[in-house]
Amino acid sequence: MNITCDQCKETFTASADQISFISDSQKKGMRFIMLECPSCYSSFSLNPLTMEPPVPQKTVDEDHLRCPCDSCYGLISYVNNPKSFWGCGECGTVWFAKADVSDAIAKSIEKHPYRAKVYRKKGNNFFPVPLHNEPENYEETVSNE
Repeated sequence: MNITCDQCKETFTASADQISFISDSQKKGMRFIMLECPSCYSSFSLNPLTMEPPVPQKTVDEDHLRCPCDSCYGLISYVNNPKSFWGCGECGTVWFAKADVSDAIAKSIEKHPYRAKVYRKKGNNFFPVPLHNEPENYEETVSNE
């Protein structure tokens, strides 16, 4: 299976793990996943149902929030298409309202207080802390939830 990186535009052959991830995502009906390019090592989004990049994304302040779902440490991105949404490319969770993202983060922090270290809160909204300011073992800790 050949895939073109949305970042560097190189075409590469998907690894066995990537093929499995894409296949599982298609079976679940996911419309947004993140893959890593073996050429430039950048992460890029892909709609596994169409095998095309999602409609170009609008950058918003909430981009790159850590996913609040249990055992998921993926990054949330805003996807601007006819029915815009925020989505996690790792677990496939989608939120159609900004308030729903904030509610999910608040519930996650209540359940797992250590997760508060990857968010900044202003009013009712959460924003990401820079990745270099995250706790060193954050991803490992989350994956063990």
